[in-house]
Amino acid sequence: MGERQANPIDSMMVRSFFDYSNGELVWKINKGRAKIGGKASINSTGYKVFKINQKTCLEHRLIWAWHFDETPVFLDHKNGNILDNRIENLRPATHQQNMCNRKTPSHNQSGVKGVYRSGKKWVAQVTSNGKINYLGSFEDLDDAKAVVFERRKLMHQEFCQNGESL
Repeated sequence: MGERQANPIDSMMVRSFFDYSNGELVWKINKGRAKIGGKASINSTGYKVFKINQKTCLEHRLIWAWHFDETPVFLDHKNGNILDNRIENLRPATHQQNMCNRKTPSHNQSGVKGVYRSGKKWVAQVTSNGKINYLGSFEDLDDAKAVVFERRKLMHQEFCQNGESL
């Protein structure tokens, strides 16, 4: 399965429409309903967005384009906070790297990404390159957590996210 093509963003257009300061874009022209000084709104998935020419654009992708002429297919928020669009918090990533840096899902009962209950034991696993790596089952949640954290650090490297906000 190939990676999606990113919609190219015209960096010259972004710089002509917006000013950038400390992780935010601000309209510097009046355009349609957008007024000078206007900021991004937040969409249903929690990302900051702008509407440009009837198209919704993610603010972090516009910020990347404001700074650079290329637009990578995926951008990752290093600290896992999708509202923190400071350029130093953004980095190009593959889909796999982006998935490594996800937080613990809200439905997770152990509170630890990669650890779940099976009977009376805690099962530990780490997913990498689409493959689940079984690490064992443990009586104690802290033991399962430690094994998962250590393996994730080794496998996911700089994109390692153990589920908490950094």
